[in-house]
Amino acid sequence: MACLWAARLWEMPEPLQHHRKITLLLRRQEEVQLLRERDGLRLTERDNRVHAHVKGSLISQHTLAITHLLVCTKAQDVEEALASVAHLFTSHTCIVLLQNGVKVQQQIVSLYQEQCVYALSTSQGAYLQAPFDVVHAGFGASYLGLLTPTGSSAKRCPENLLEQLPASTLNIHWDANITSRLWMKFAINCAINALTVINNCRNGELLQNTRIRSELIALCTEIESVVNNVPQAAPLVGLFTQVETVLLATADNISSTLQDARKGKTTEFDHFNPYLCQLAQQSQTANPVNTHLIDLFFQSLAGLAD
Repeated sequence: MACLWAARLWEMPEPLQHHRKITLLLRRQEEVQLLRERDGLRLTERDNRVHAHVKGSLISQHTLAITHLLVCTKAQDVEEALASVAHLFTSHTCIVLLQNGVKVQQQIVSLYQEQCVYALSTSQGAYLQAPFDVVHAGFGASYLGLLTPTGSSAKRCPENLLEQLPASTLNIHWDANITSRLWMKFAINCAINALTVINNCRNGELLQNTRIRSELIALCTEIESVVNNVPQAAPLVGLFTQVETVLLATADNISSTLQDARKGKTTEFDHFNPYLCQLAQQSQTANPVNTHLIDLFFQSLAGLAD
């Protein structure tokens, strides 16, 4: 996603493009060197191919102040990523989080009270066919909203941030109630991702198999019950209908959690169902279906890794 967004930012009209320096912050020197050798990114969209002359910088050696930061890491890596560049922030720095879930967003808002923190929820899809060679494969919508609470910090947040992003090419819209969208997406991830790992299946198979569909309906009912008892959460209604819509639209897709599990990578799972379990305990809401699901998930992980 970082490559997709960097390339789209580079494509913006010149007054905006040259207003800021677009830089990929990278963890390894060999990545910086490879990006330099290739003179930037390559972006493929259907039959169009763009060469975006984006530069890279090693995080540990970057010294320029950061005015706008798009955080494209997995949820479990966000805190460490931000801590590595926090010394380059000012009180006017805008942090834009692209992660799933609600846990990490709440943590970052709490940790970075001097900065303006935004969330960007997107259904755009992209994958790398080679290092720094990105394919824009899934075309959806993106929603941007402010997470920083109303107060002194919020007053410093720019009202025109949307204008500084590739709103037309990535279909970005302003959402004044972004937290509601984040809670719904969190609930959908809780419903779908673990079940795809447990059953080692594509998204659409959760609906096609009668047994799994019944389990999914029961899980959605329980997720609604838990979330609706969390004081800071947005009200949740009709979760299974929303989940069904997503599964039908992405029937042939393999969830990101299952992809990571098959590769033996660390997944974002702790930010979904185990966090839901924490919320249930805090609100004293029963969640036996979710608790059983968590056990099955870790059992299935061991099987996928064998």
